[in-house]
Amino acid sequence: MATVVLSLAEFKNNARCLWNAEVSVILESRLDKETTNRYMMGDILAYVNKFKNFKSRSDVQEAREFATKKENEGFPIHDFELAIINNCGISSEEEARELLPTLHDKFVNRGDELQKFLDDLNGKHSG
Repeated sequence: MATVVLSLAEFKNNARCLWNAEVSVILESRLDKETTNRYMMGDILAYVNKFKNFKSRSDVQEAREFATKKENEGFPIHDFELAIINNCGISSEEEARELLPTLHDKFVNRGDELQKFLDDLNGKHSG
């Protein structure tokens, strides 16, 4: 029997992690076209809408562009960390470092930089 080994490192570097608000945008665009799984999609949409941080499509796009720009500038944060930050509603650097051990070592003596990033990202909310 063959054994399959999954590498979290490989997954987190290659997978695109979606934010609840992005899932909401995708489902809203598909719901009218869906006939087979309409009720299930509606339930999932209701769930992600409860926990999404960005209310409008433009807010989601602006926040994603901001995060991508920061990442491209060398800000040490991965897509999977951004997804956790957004999907869990993390707004303080202490909470981010506590809930995401991967951030702890990256931001030793740089808590203010992480907090500014979180403030800027959370400032993209419309309400």
